[in-house]
Amino acid sequence: MAHRTIDVIGGGPAGLAAARLIKLADPSARVTVHERSDSSTSTFGFGVSLTESTMRNLAAVDPRTAEQIRQVSYAGHSLTLRGTDRDVQLHGARNLAIGRAALLQVLTDAATAVGVDIRMGSRVDISDTDADVVIAADGARSAVRDKLSAELGVHISHGSLHYMWCGADFAVDTAYFAARSLDDSLFVTHAYPYAQDRSTFLIETDEQTWASAGLAHNEDGLAPGETDEASVRLLEQAFAEDLRGRKLLTNRTRWARFPTVSLDRWSYRNVVVLGDAAHTAHYTIGSGTKLALEDAIALSAALAENPDVTDAFTRYEAARRPGVDRFKHLAARSQGWWSSYRSRHVQAPELVALSYMTRAGNLTVADYTVDHPDVVRSALLHLGDAPVSEPDSLDDWILSRPLAHASLSRPVRELASADIPVGVGVRHLTWGGDEVWGEQADELVGRLQADPATAVVVLEGPDDAVAVGARIDLAERFGWHTACAVLVALPVTARPAGAAAVASHRCHAIILR
Repeated sequence: MAHRTIDVIGGGPAGLAAARLIKLADPSARVTVHERSDSSTSTFGFGVSLTESTMRNLAAVDPRTAEQIRQVSYAGHSLTLRGTDRDVQLHGARNLAIGRAALLQVLTDAATAVGVDIRMGSRVDISDTDADVVIAADGARSAVRDKLSAELGVHISHGSLHYMWCGADFAVDTAYFAARSLDDSLFVTHAYPYAQDRSTFLIETDEQTWASAGLAHNEDGLAPGETDEASVRLLEQAFAEDLRGRKLLTNRTRWARFPTVSLDRWSYRNVVVLGDAAHTAHYTIGSGTKLALEDAIALSAALAENPDVTDAFTRYEAARRPGVDRFKHLAARSQGWWSSYRSRHVQAPELVALSYMTRAGNLTVADYTVDHPDVVRSALLHLGDAPVSEPDSLDDWILSRPLAHASLSRPVRELASADIPVGVGVRHLTWGGDEVWGEQADELVGRLQADPATAVVVLEGPDDAVAVGARIDLAERFGWHTACAVLVALPVTARPAGAAAVASHRCHAIILR
């Protein structure tokens, strides 16, 4: 392993962190980072989030860098839903926020301090390097990944929402999200402070607004890298109160659709990918930088422990893929929730808050109740006066409430197979996919809308987490667009998710098996 040569293509968080950790573990290695931009601080974007779990993982292998990141981070804010007439607390301070340029500066200095050779303005193709190891950390639009597309098995899909990264020259008092309307246009912002005088304003909109507001035409004639000023001015109007009358900060700011990247394999010969080049998870989970740093930790450990490069790459992928896949599943459900926000924002903010907190399936009604019982009590009023002083009993209480739907009445919301009605008005559907917001699901919703004979829908399918989450989300779509009573079949292990689904109007009842 002595004198191993390593070329890192991409000087973002993933590449810089990997370079430092590899050099720390093996001082004899020759590690070079090639970054195509001319400056580590000339970066796209504003603030990014880091979870406490990621910071603990980094501190375990590199306490000095972890502490330096903390020193320039902004912490302590909570997360709030800002409704039309009142705000609702979502959860307390859990993440750090840091300016992307500040994070890159810390990681650049840390890598340089241990002898990593960082070459700015260096554009390197994999055919140009004879290094023992080539690390592709060149982001979601990775040129290395594209060149090895067939070998890596690349799959890329784009979400339906259009989003834009902006900033503001003041720190909002709390992280929050809010929907603002202009005529028929609906825009949602995810705002959070990342410095004493800076905030991120990530703003998104749906296809309906994209068409009605003519946003596509705003980019006509724009040069590559040029900001879409017409759209920015429109957003300043929509969020004038949130911006306190100020202008949005921009940086090559224009509309995009989020690319979900998945690979069958994360390495080929001596080339390995990490961070956004290997996988992406939707920004509403706040996991891009988190996953990048955790990839770097795992890859550096695998290289240190395995002299054979192929073995090291195999260990790295085995260590990281399960966690990444879990995050991608959570992120996909969160992305679907946000893509349908136009159907949600008219609800009471407390119900929106409960739906938001349980949207991905990793948090339960009880989890949210521990911190904010009054919010949950208000959200559950459609079921009765919930015993929020006893969070652990809430699932039982929710599922014990009577079902009084026009098409189906039952004394409780937790049913057995024998409780399912039979007859021509009952339709059993099996859904095993996860594309709840895709064309196949659209067609199924349309067929149900056009079928007045169907009064009760029973959704069935596999018991894995992805399939269970998909059925719950599809049930919600059925509830929005049909008059049917919608029942979801679930394994016993998914009972808390089923209770959350009933509580937040995703389905009318569950069937445990």
